[in-house]
Amino acid sequence: MPDVKGTVNQAFAGGNTVVLEVTWKGTQTGPLQGRSGTIPATGKQQTTRASWVLNFDGGKIKDSRHYFDMLSFLQQLGVIPR
Repeated sequence: MPDVKGTVNQAFAGGNTVVLEVTWKGTQTGPLQGRSGTIPATGKQQTTRASWVLNFDGGKIKDSRHYFDMLSFLQQLGVIPR
C-alpha cells in the first residue's frame, strides 16, 4: 500500500511505555503475502484502527507491539464477506 498513512488519534505515556491509537488508511494496489498465501491487488481502500505499544529503555525502543483489526481490514478488501 504505497499510499498508506497512519494518523495518531491519541497517545498515552506512563513510565517507560507509550501507547498510540492509530488509524491506518491506504489502497491495496499490489499483492499482500499472508500465512495462507498471496492476496492479489484489489484496488480497494481500507481504513483500519490499531494500537501500538512501545516500551523504551534508555531512550531507545526496547520492544514494539502493533495490534490491528485484521477482520475489518480483510472485509474492506473483499477477501472475507461482511
